[in-house]
Amino acid sequence: MYPVADKLPNEIERASFVEALALIGTDQQDEFYAFCEIGKLLSGFSKTMVSLIDSTHQCVLSGISPEPEQDRSWPVEKSFCQHILADIEPTIVYDIAKHPIFGKHPNVVSGNMTGSYCGFPIRTNDNLVLGTYCLAHDEPKSISTEVVSAVDNMVKKLGAYLQRQSTIQRDNSQKLLLGLKYVREHTPEITLAELITLIEFRNGTIDRETELQPLQKLLLVSEHGKLTNDGAQLLEKLHLFDQSFASKKIDFTNQAAAFDALFEDL
Repeated sequence: MYPVADKLPNEIERASFVEALALIGTDQQDEFYAFCEIGKLLSGFSKTMVSLIDSTHQCVLSGISPEPEQDRSWPVEKSFCQHILADIEPTIVYDIAKHPIFGKHPNVVSGNMTGSYCGFPIRTNDNLVLGTYCLAHDEPKSISTEVVSAVDNMVKKLGAYLQRQSTIQRDNSQKLLLGLKYVREHTPEITLAELITLIEFRNGTIDRETELQPLQKLLLVSEHGKLTNDGAQLLEKLHLFDQSFASKKIDFTNQAAAFDALFEDL
């Protein structure tokens, strides 16, 4: 019988963080492909995989293997990776058939899975486990401590990247919420359809005069088809668009430093 790993003490917090990332069930192959490719090149292993683990399933975000898996998720109780979530250090297994736990997995017993496995927990900076980065090879293959250390450092960067994505999502959500409250307070008469039209107008996907008339009545668009100050301010409060450049005063007393300052935000 293949053993099931104990849940972590902070399982509820951990799983909630993963689910809030809203990456599970989405196509992230290109987004995380570079991490997979680097691990493959460093180790010489034939398979690599980035996966998240929520409260019930392990879900592949991106992976490289000779035969890409059709099923991108499976119950966590059936996975190898459930057994490495509690470990700080990577789990390195030369021959999974001889491992006291992995050797009992049904796919290993049947001979469908063979060779070596390396599992690296993906953690945030405050040690919240999000999932795993895995290396696999169909034949037993050794891996040096230097390569393990290099991959582990890369996986730490991956965890920090996911944590930053979570922070950005939370901040953007808060900004949008504040923006919608501003709209409700300062332009309560605007409808959702009119707000969508204003955003489409800002994006340049709508300019028909008949569609702009409601916005002109609200004084958000001028009779000449231009954004008014009120319209521009409302869009700014929604925080949907990043400002490309911030105004800076540079006196060029130190030409080298001034030149660097011009490009520091690019």
